[in-house]
Amino acid sequence: MKYIKPILIFSVILLVFYKCTSSSDKPKFVKSPIDNIITQYLDKTDYTVILADMDYKEPEDKYYHKYRILIKENKPQLTQEQLADSTAKATDVKVVNTDWQEVSPIVFEDHKADLGMTVLNKENGILDKNTAPAGSNGYVGNPRYGQWQTQSNGSSFWAFYGRYHFMSSLFFGPRYGYGGYYGYGRSDWNNYRTNYRGRSDYYGRNNQHGTNSRTNSGSSWSKKPSSFRSKVNSKVSKSATSLKSRGYTSSKSYSKTTRNTNRFSSSSTSRARSGGFGK
Repeated sequence: MKYIKPILIFSVILLVFYKCTSSSDKPKFVKSPIDNIITQYLDKTDYTVILADMDYKEPEDKYYHKYRILIKENKPQLTQEQLADSTAKATDVKVVNTDWQEVSPIVFEDHKADLGMTVLNKENGILDKNTAPAGSNGYVGNPRYGQWQTQSNGSSFWAFYGRYHFMSSLFFGPRYGYGGYYGYGRSDWNNYRTNYRGRSDYYGRNNQHGTNSRTNSGSSWSKKPSSFRSKVNSKVSKSATSLKSRGYTSSKSYSKTTRNTNRFSSSSTSRARSGGFGK
């Protein structure tokens, strides 16, 4: 009987140790507004989420995101004349702009290069969290919304029908069609779809897409002084590193090191820099 108590104590210690070591092996997910969007639109099979803006409130020491969500509705039967009508309102694409959403340092760090980009796409019920140029999935290249046009030099670029012309500024920025900038070129779009879609983040051959792109010139983040943005990027990197050292991760960063649940492989952990969207 005198050995029962020590054995019992030893068993309790082993149990506690087992639980501690087991729990430390599991990532502690930091939920983001993107995860909430997935839950909110669980009944939708096709939508795109774009990181529309971001900010840091120094007095509060908090990070924020704004998102733009494009949801595909039922396809209407339209004539070519109706498609070309730039005064008509598109009824089959619903645009939802969110308010400012607080995000953790680790989520802000994950997406600090993604301003103006698609950060979540759901197509035919399949989720893809890889970052991609806005509209490159489901809109550009889809004859429902526009067509490829050939320039005098033989290269092709994407042009939306008049009814969907609002997408040009959403995806390509306010300078669309000026100074020889025509959105997405066909050969480079094909390269993205063939070699990168669903496999890794994609920013273009010259890193021309993302936070520093001219398409984001109207965002509040782009209007901040460069010294402020640099300070925030340095600060958030340190905060995110600290969180990760304690086992925290976002669902996006976790998906970079594990098998994705969609039909594509997400084995690549590096951001693709070759190829691109150009003229």
